[in-house]
Amino acid sequence: MKVSYTLKRFEKVDLAHILIDTNQTKSYKCKFDESKHTMEKSSQPMDASKMRTIAAKTANTGAEICGICVGGLYSA
Repeated sequence: MKVSYTLKRFEKVDLAHILIDTNQTKSYKCKFDESKHTMEKSSQPMDASKMRTIAAKTANTGAEICGICVGGLYSA
């Protein structure tokens, strides 16, 4: 089963969210609905270990990522 993760930021949304793509089924652990927001930027899709590194580095720079999304990433 192929799983990839993409970090996404949206305009006027304080927290970034991590999109999970499992065999082309895309979702957010926190049930965030991106259709109601405009995307600002996103990372390239990556595996869990690389996304964990990105999440840790992002947290160290003071940028906020949704806690439910991060929890889902670490429970994978």
